[in-house]
Amino acid sequence: MSLGVKESHLRNGFVIFILVSVALMVGILFWTTDRDTWLQMRNFRLGFVPLLIILSVIRWYMDGMFFVILAKHGHKSSISLNRSTIIRLEGTVLSAVIPILVGTFAMHAYLLHKERFKVSESVAMTVLRAILPIFLFLFNIPILFLFRNESGSSKFFTQLIEVVSPPIAISVVFFIIALFCPNHMKRGATVLVRWFGKIKRFKHGEEKLLALEQRVFREIDHFSNIFWMYLKERKGVLIHATFWIFLAFFVDYLVAVAIIWGFGYYPLFWRAIAVQMLIRPIIYLAPTPGGVGIWELSYLGFFSLYMPHSLIGISVLIWRLLLSYIPIIIGGFYTVHEFGRDENFRKMMEDHVTHSQEKTDIEDVELP
Repeated sequence: MSLGVKESHLRNGFVIFILVSVALMVGILFWTTDRDTWLQMRNFRLGFVPLLIILSVIRWYMDGMFFVILAKHGHKSSISLNRSTIIRLEGTVLSAVIPILVGTFAMHAYLLHKERFKVSESVAMTVLRAILPIFLFLFNIPILFLFRNESGSSKFFTQLIEVVSPPIAISVVFFIIALFCPNHMKRGATVLVRWFGKIKRFKHGEEKLLALEQRVFREIDHFSNIFWMYLKERKGVLIHATFWIFLAFFVDYLVAVAIIWGFGYYPLFWRAIAVQMLIRPIIYLAPTPGGVGIWELSYLGFFSLYMPHSLIGISVLIWRLLLSYIPIIIGGFYTVHEFGRDENFRKMMEDHVTHSQEKTDIEDVELP
């Protein structure tokens, strides 16, 4: 597993993330803010401020419980809830520079390894943290049918269903093939890599393409082996850990609903939760660094369902501050501290990991 992110790339990535985020939020606020915005903001009930802060903090501790549960069952090492939560926050920092899943995966695997877990154990825990939420998206399928068949559904719902159906279907198909037919996926990866090799631009990089092919094969094997290993021998641990991810997501949804309540609007609770469950795959699989653009536009549509135009921009800003910007700042503080005291961490951020380190054998993971 290699990260290969230079310090200069991190710095430039943060600058780009900040500039794009600021530009986008300014554009949204400029489009949605008018005289009514300031008048209605005065009506925001201050009693919801501590509620929003508490929910935002609890959300990260619930997320941190995932690693605590996995470490508690079957591993020789353990991890505290505070440290697990910090690791999750540090993962958000790198995800602001490169796409979310890639950034958090590399950061989490290294930081867990620092906590005296084997490399294979760290990778296994990190892989599960990345893939289990996607299986939660299976619950979206009945929601999609419910809204599709619901009379009087708004145009937004119709468009939302059209947008979220493909990523859910693709995710489900991908993981079914990876779990049950890994050899088919390998053949597909080979065809794709060879196709790239025929493109004139890539013709002089046959060795790199071959190395990429081998790496893809390793990752497919790791994914399949890790999941089947836990599914066969530690079903209870998987269910318990997934439960905490679900709770973290649910608190995310509550934060958005609480913002609406604070402004004095009361949507049908379970409908508002269901809509956010539909939006979640778009956010989770966002290809942009830190989900910039995807997050804002998704929740711009969500808040527009229940609030007047003049409040949706400020609501998106509050939501993004609580669940993204502030956690990134806090995670950045811990990352800088980690960066300053850990020479290996600096090396990981600046150089590629050696090929021998990439060959992680999943059989090293010890199960009870």
